Amino acid sequence: MNRAIEKSMGNSAPSASAAPAQDVGPLVEKYLACPRSHAPLRVSGDVISCPKSDFAGAIRDGVAMMMPQTQVSFFDDKFEVMQAGHDESEGEWTFCYAQQAKLLSSYLRPGQVILDVGCGPSLPYQKPQGALVIGLEYSFRSIRPNQMVDLRVYGSATEIPMADASVDIVVCFYSIHHMVGDTKAATRANVTRAFHEFGRVLKTGGILFVFEMTPLSLFFWAQRLLWNTVRRLMPGKLDMYFWSARALTELGWNALPEGSQLEKVFFGASAFTMFPPMFSLPWIKIPRLLYPLDAKLYKWRIPG
Repeated sequence: MNRAIEKSMGNSAPSASAAPAQDVGPLVEKYLACPRSHAPLRVSGDVISCPKSDFAGAIRDGVAMMMPQTQVSFFDDKFEVMQAGHDESEGEWTFCYAQQAKLLSSYLRPGQVILDVGCGPSLPYQKPQGALVIGLEYSFRSIRPNQMVDLRVYGSATEIPMADASVDIVVCFYSIHHMVGDTKAATRANVTRAFHEFGRVLKTGGILFVFEMTPLSLFFWAQRLLWNTVRRLMPGKLDMYFWSARALTELGWNALPEGSQLEKVFFGASAFTMFPPMFSLPWIKIPRLLYPLDAKLYKWRIPG
């Protein structure tokens, strides 16, 4: 088990530009794989198939449909509000996004294959020219308008439709806490499976960037005691579970390949920075001083 290196970051903000439109079929065949067998895929018209399994997908509105469109996502009816909040270049941007996007961009290079898990309708960072960004999203309505990734994929992080050791960088911008199940145990199983998948698709020497909000003590214990009950009483409403730094660290070390190295980075902001604590209610703003979560990066490097 490796010790975490803890750092602090300052403020800055990059810009983002849309990726050029590309033919989806060849990209699917080149970069994606069957989510079940991990074998190469075939594309015929709008049909995606796997010669080694009974998997059947499709291309719809330029999106590679790698799971049935029967899943309901928390973001299906909220992505436009989320996008508007990000476009303001204030609020959560000044709180932590600017710092995080700057740090992430310093690791991105031409020629890399970058998998953005839970990318939503846009990217908060600059895609380097010559790199390829694949956006994997559980909400079809959220991924469909995203023109900043090169390949839009509707699918699950628990069954990533890519081959082993095919990705240079995996990015999770506040997506881990949305991988919830009906109980805390089911939620842990989802996140554990996702981390196993991250380790499987990353190349040796590849990097996993997990940007997350970690709860302060009182919030953490209240969530731990009440989450199952609230989730049962409000199905489909409580779509977040925030992991403690210790729990997420242990989960990553247990699920990722042995010898993976972890670095933690903490992101600070003025206690009086005003921002919306809930992106779906952008008009409600509070000072950083009252927010019960800390912004952190967990950066794992796969050995090799």
